[in-house]
Amino acid sequence: MLNIKNLQLSFGSKILIQDTSIQLYKNQIVGLLGQNGSGKTTLFKLLLGKIPPEAGDFSLTNNTHISYVEQEIHAQDTPLVDYVLSVHPLIVEDHTDLPEYYTLRPKAEKLLLNLGFDFNELYLPLQHFSGGWQMRANLAKALFVPSDLLLLDEPTNHLDIETVMWLEDWLAQYKGLAIVISHDREFLDNISTHILHLSGKTLTLYTGNYTTFEKTRYSKILEQQQQHSKSEAKKSHLQKFINRFSAGTRAKQAQSRMKMLDKLQTTALLPKDIEFNIKFFEPEFNLDKLLSIHEADIGYVNNILLHQVKLEIFQDSKIGILGKNGVGKSTFIKAMINKSTLLNGHVEINSKIKIGYFAQNTVDSLDPHDTPLSFLAREHKNKKEQELRTYLGNYGFVGDKVKDTIGKFSGGEKARLTIANIIYHRPNILFLDEPTNHLDMQMRQELATSLQDFNGAVIIVSHDKFLLESIANEFYLINAQKITPFDGDLDDYHKFLLSNTLDTNEKVVNKRQALKTPTIKKNPLKIKSDIIKTEEQISRIHAKISTLEEKLNLISNSRMQDPEQLTTLTQQCNESKTKLASLENLWLELNQQLD
Repeated sequence: MLNIKNLQLSFGSKILIQDTSIQLYKNQIVGLLGQNGSGKTTLFKLLLGKIPPEAGDFSLTNNTHISYVEQEIHAQDTPLVDYVLSVHPLIVEDHTDLPEYYTLRPKAEKLLLNLGFDFNELYLPLQHFSGGWQMRANLAKALFVPSDLLLLDEPTNHLDIETVMWLEDWLAQYKGLAIVISHDREFLDNISTHILHLSGKTLTLYTGNYTTFEKTRYSKILEQQQQHSKSEAKKSHLQKFINRFSAGTRAKQAQSRMKMLDKLQTTALLPKDIEFNIKFFEPEFNLDKLLSIHEADIGYVNNILLHQVKLEIFQDSKIGILGKNGVGKSTFIKAMINKSTLLNGHVEINSKIKIGYFAQNTVDSLDPHDTPLSFLAREHKNKKEQELRTYLGNYGFVGDKVKDTIGKFSGGEKARLTIANIIYHRPNILFLDEPTNHLDMQMRQELATSLQDFNGAVIIVSHDKFLLESIANEFYLINAQKITPFDGDLDDYHKFLLSNTLDTNEKVVNKRQALKTPTIKKNPLKIKSDIIKTEEQISRIHAKISTLEEKLNLISNSRMQDPEQLTTLTQQCNESKTKLASLENLWLELNQQLD
């Protein structure tokens, strides 16, 4: 389907891809990996026809429909559902004569509900939503339009874990070729049939998911270098947890930790793109109970999100917070940190302990005119410049990099600097609210490994399942204004979501019926006219199916078979049969209206 031959691709004077050939096919979900700046997004621009190759060529099967997530919103005053509908070919070409046309709006509504929007928001203009939610709208457009090639660049960045799980299920049903850029390894593990690795100006295709890719790459490195690095220190804390909880109430979580351990063992031995190490300091004060919250109502005036909350946090607590978008996960964290969302009840915290807080917007709040050195000097006034330089070097900020302005940094570099600052404060409790949005694969894995050895408490909200299962010893679920322990792992949580969520189709139908105004009965003459028109369409589609089946028989019996033509004709035949079934259902409905 996609054939890349002797490709050379550049950005300015920098060669990104050189003399590379690769072939990809339908029904493959391909994870595209490579360090920042290696050329992943530039490759997408090439496939979209936005830039030409320096040399070589690429080709796609004829009439390939490409879908991708746009980075801008052009119609701010357009209602959300209409914005999504606007890209569908049946809308663009005004096919009101086809029965499928009338199924599009409910399908678009269902898609948006699955992506986390509320039904009452579906007809609000786009300008009503924040940037993150507008990006969800663009994701909805990319998924809604029929496509043969789907390009997704960091699709999970603006999603919560529940929506990520839904997207994994959606991609499992996708029938075309999907190429996905992502730093979320668990997401890649769950969706990928292949990994396309961009390194050393070359694209290399691996069969299997991300974990298989790492193990294959690791084996090659062992063969080439004949060496084996230590991994025991990296896994010691994790192994203790497994030994302690391999039976009993946390057995499921222990089993999940075993899977994470296997992945981290391999990761620890692979070469790093940037040399840095995350290492937590021992907190200044070691206390058993760090925080307790009881009889707490949490939320905002006239909007209580959590009622009568009770929770205790100890030094060894590692807690993952679960719950659908909007139930109050971030609000709950704010109540514990500064009581800003505490309406009633009590939060008791020892005055000696220090809190580290990484919020969703922490990276954006950095002063772009600061440098890493000036930023840390202001935050840690008792440290000398050489101490700060040495410390920053541990996080990859070496030489003149410590005096570069933060405004020039990538999101990943800003996140790395922010985490370095939080660690330098020697916190007892870390509150992490979606910390991975700007982190690359290496940084996420370094963070996961280091947090296992952190001698303090961690409370984390994240859509990154790998990070959650690597860190959390226990999960708490926010649901129906309550926060309660959740027994099980994230696979169990996925099953919980599937079994406890109302069928979205039924939800849409019920709400549409509640809002629907009485319809006017159609004129019998109009119904008879529609029946005749439908019968004519059924006759034409029957003839088309017969012609396609004849061509398929000829090709199947020929010695010189064309696989690509066979696939195309089979697809056209199946699509025609689906359309025929829809027309026959419409014919029955029209006849019932005459009874």
